[in-house]
Amino acid sequence: MKNYSFKILIPVIVLFLVSTGCSKSYLDINQNPNAATNTTPELVLPNALTTTASYQITGFTFVNEWLAYWCPSGSYAISATDLASYKQTTTFGNGLWGNLYHNLEDYDYIEQTAKTQNKSFYQAAAKTMKAYVFEQLVDMFNNVPYSQAFKGTNIIQPKYDSAQAIYRSISSNLDTAVSLFSRADAVAAANSDVLFNGSNGSWIQFANTLKLRILMRQSQMSGSSSYISGEIAKITANNGGFLTSDAGVNPGYANNTGQLNPFWALNYNTSGTYINDFWRANQFPITFCQNHNDPRYMYLYAPTASGGIYQGNVIGSATNHAANSASTFGPGVLKSVSQPAILISAAESYFLQAEAVIRGWISGNAVNLFNQGVQASFTYLGAGDATAYTSQSDKNTNLAFCTTFNEQLACIIRQKWMANNTVTPFEAWADYRRLGLPADIPLSVSPYVDVLAIPYRILYPSSEYQTNADNVNAQGTINHHTSKIFWMP
Repeated sequence: MKNYSFKILIPVIVLFLVSTGCSKSYLDINQNPNAATNTTPELVLPNALTTTASYQITGFTFVNEWLAYWCPSGSYAISATDLASYKQTTTFGNGLWGNLYHNLEDYDYIEQTAKTQNKSFYQAAAKTMKAYVFEQLVDMFNNVPYSQAFKGTNIIQPKYDSAQAIYRSISSNLDTAVSLFSRADAVAAANSDVLFNGSNGSWIQFANTLKLRILMRQSQMSGSSSYISGEIAKITANNGGFLTSDAGVNPGYANNTGQLNPFWALNYNTSGTYINDFWRANQFPITFCQNHNDPRYMYLYAPTASGGIYQGNVIGSATNHAANSASTFGPGVLKSVSQPAILISAAESYFLQAEAVIRGWISGNAVNLFNQGVQASFTYLGAGDATAYTSQSDKNTNLAFCTTFNEQLACIIRQKWMANNTVTPFEAWADYRRLGLPADIPLSVSPYVDVLAIPYRILYPSSEYQTNADNVNAQGTINHHTSKIFWMP
């Protein structure tokens, strides 16, 4: 048996487009923030977007395990330091914190330089992507450096801003971004937008969908309804709509070293050899699909190398199936070396809207939006027509069959959880912490578990305790099982 020592996978940063070299935050205290640079927003944006997209899979592997999507192969012996133990130390978040802040440095550079050079498109794109990344930082760490984060040597120990204040600020910045994208002079240079290829309308839909996600995070907060409905009214007023297709980054992924799609690179090398003998299917979604006439398990996962069956493992089990006897990833998520890396899926967009409708925050037909969300998931995976699936007399698959608000909400989040599998797993963790749904997510059976519960958050990293001690210590004693993100009930 192989020893399984815990390790967060550092994202595959695709550098073949451009190396930015514009570090300005407290993470690089030797950099002069007033020094001239030799690059432009047009050159920095592709790499910044590619880095963000890479992290959605390679940076959040722990979520795929905790939310019952992936499991380690039984070829690896379990230990007290596994993800399945739910344990954390302050080293757990070092890579998460450092990589996301470095990504934000590039977006901040783009925003500030574009503002100086009157490049509205790049200013808007940077504001939008800063909102995207800061949301994830807050969702993992709660209060974080924000207003003083990019001051270089002027402020090398930035204060921590209130998580709720950050959410309010990035929501407002998304409104500003939509206004900037709507300007006639907001034009992208050729080949510089690897997300929407210069489509301002698509960027507006992305910004609106991201803002809706941010607002829905706050649905369980006491007294939040009026604020949320007012902010959603602003989205409605801009007439830009929400995403109807997947928002996927593709800088030109190809079968060359350093150019592979990041999820493909996790599983295959450039010779086409399958190299991932660690991650395998979790049995839970396979069983769910088989019990509810859902074909998607055959696209999320592949038949086992020995036996040709769909078979997953159980989180924390010491008797899990070995690599050849557990399902690897299937053709719906491992499409090709050049597949886009998804930031927000069309399925998520529709499910967010469906939830907002049943809460009375937007107008529309929740059943139709729900069905479009399920179909978008089927379409992404290549699973065909979802009509028969959503027409079953089943409160897990048919929103019209649900008669109460709680049943409707559970049905929407169940299908959102299915759609997030491997594609955008971070969202499933957020929904679980916000709503406790899906309620039957299996917990670890590991004998090394410290607290039998999926963690609420990530601990502040040791790097902060070493370099920004006064400000991080001012946040108090943090426990990953009891210290909540501000929007959690």
